[in-house]
Amino acid sequence: LPEPVPAPAFVEAVARNLDTSLTAARWDTSSVLAALTDLAGDHLTDRLLAHLPGGYALLFGRADLTVAA
Repeated sequence: LPEPVPAPAFVEAVARNLDTSLTAARWDTSSVLAALTDLAGDHLTDRLLAHLPGGYALLFGRADLTVAA
């Protein structure tokens, strides 16, 4: 499997592919992923987020919590 890309790079790729602004791409991406969360449920979303780099939780409509070292 390919390495996951950081959330900002993902949003930039969406903006580039849709030929839109970063703000619009972030909004669109977040809307789709939040709807996916509603359909998939919390358990599956938690599992998915565990495999993605930090920053994606916000795109899924969740707080991006990190554990203090």
